[in-house]
Amino acid sequence: MIMNRSALIRSRLRFARMCEHIRAILDTVREPFVVLDGDFRIRLVNKSFCQTFHLSPKAINGKGLDALGDGAWKAPALHKWLDSVFAKRSDIPDIELAGLYPIIGQRTMLLHARRVEIAGASRRIILLTVDDITIRKQAESAMGKLNDSLKNDSMTDVLTGLYNRRGYDILSQHYMDLAHRRGKRIFVIYADLDGMKKINDQGGHPGGDQALMWTADILRKTFRKSDIIARIGGDEFAIVAMENGHDSAAIQMGRLQANLKRHAVQNHYAHAISLSVGVARSNSRGTSSIEALTSEADASMYVDKRGKQGPDSAPPKLLGSGS
Repeated sequence: MIMNRSALIRSRLRFARMCEHIRAILDTVREPFVVLDGDFRIRLVNKSFCQTFHLSPKAINGKGLDALGDGAWKAPALHKWLDSVFAKRSDIPDIELAGLYPIIGQRTMLLHARRVEIAGASRRIILLTVDDITIRKQAESAMGKLNDSLKNDSMTDVLTGLYNRRGYDILSQHYMDLAHRRGKRIFVIYADLDGMKKINDQGGHPGGDQALMWTADILRKTFRKSDIIARIGGDEFAIVAMENGHDSAAIQMGRLQANLKRHAVQNHYAHAISLSVGVARSNSRGTSSIEALTSEADASMYVDKRGKQGPDSAPPKLLGSGS
């Protein structure tokens, strides 16, 4: 009995030390972070969560998520989403939650969650990260209005409907200035359509135009409406996007590759549209220039192109090409 009690005490001490270790790790995470149990009760939060929502860990640990913020978290859509997270092993799409929070006011939050199994136990927990995207949503609204007001023939590429080089130069600088005022960083993605010469040889200029329009459509599906998407050369494209939490350059690049594959599968192409891509990210001091970032992304794109084996050897089979 004494030995059992001693073992129990040691087990509790180990558990307490483990919790402290986990808390120390979570406190290094910039985004607000929450650990929920199966009843959506809060079991652990990091410093960022407490600082963002002006809450004390002692005051919220053990409480239900919907009890926080005078009902700001009490949204049917949120609970339905968390139920989906608990029911599936695979990732669930993020959810945006707009609400009025005490002290910090009206905000829009982007929530990302994953269900985790605890080894040796039947219990499951949810790891939940919260990203304040209020500024991004405001920027998207402002940029959307600006885009609509500036869209005309002198700013737009006739073939693809994207911005042309002039539109890119004007709008991307405005976008960078806006990001700097908001304390955000931007990234420039430079993309070149692989095998353009063989596409033209195979399908003529109509085939080349078709490939460019397909590429433009893929880019529109990949990036946000507020992002600057432009055709700045014959087969060259550039995108300027604001970095915000989970919506990083790496995430966007992954989304682009997924959309390229999806486009090929849906249209039954023997050889898919392929892009060589480079990325450049602004510095935290806000001293980067659009010209320098575009040149850096362009150079990175050529590294990607040179690294491919025979990028011109397998052009897409185009409509009307006789393939």
